[in-house]
Amino acid sequence: MTSITESDSSGVIDTAFVLRFEPQYTVTEAEAEIFDSIGPRVVKREAYKRKHFLKVAEWKSVAARATFDGLDSDDVEYVSAVALNEDTPNHLRLPFLTVLPGVGRPLASTLLTVFNPKKFAIMDSRATGVLHEFGLIESINPNQTDYQAYRKLVKSLAKGANCTPLDLYRALIAYSRTSND
Repeated sequence: MTSITESDSSGVIDTAFVLRFEPQYTVTEAEAEIFDSIGPRVVKREAYKRKHFLKVAEWKSVAARATFDGLDSDDVEYVSAVALNEDTPNHLRLPFLTVLPGVGRPLASTLLTVFNPKKFAIMDSRATGVLHEFGLIESINPNQTDYQAYRKLVKSLAKGANCTPLDLYRALIAYSRTSND
């Protein structure tokens, strides 16, 4: 696993960065429904229903939809209930979700973030790519980045930028789109 690095460029991702790039991010109807409607339902149930899991999976990884069609409802509910249980140690949550076929780190981190967007952070190649570009992590590959260290970095950057980890994620995505144009 690649670790998070200390860097003098951490000041680049600050309040000004978020204020500049987060408004450039367009929240789709699907994303709004996921965070405004599905998230609170998952919190209340303390688990994902298969249909809610599929909505999040479709938003996060459209290409993997066929993989998820065969998932058993009981498996989704059981695995997500254990991962979201308050007694489950944070370092086991993401690995536990990846037990489900087709669930990689980006989707697992998204499932955790939908459940609690103030505590967890979405980790995908676009976000890790920007953090790598700024010298804050060693790899652009989410599979080579320790999620707990990533989550702590994002929470720290978000706190320093006076925003939520989800706002910071959206700013990172918007920045990644402008820097790739």
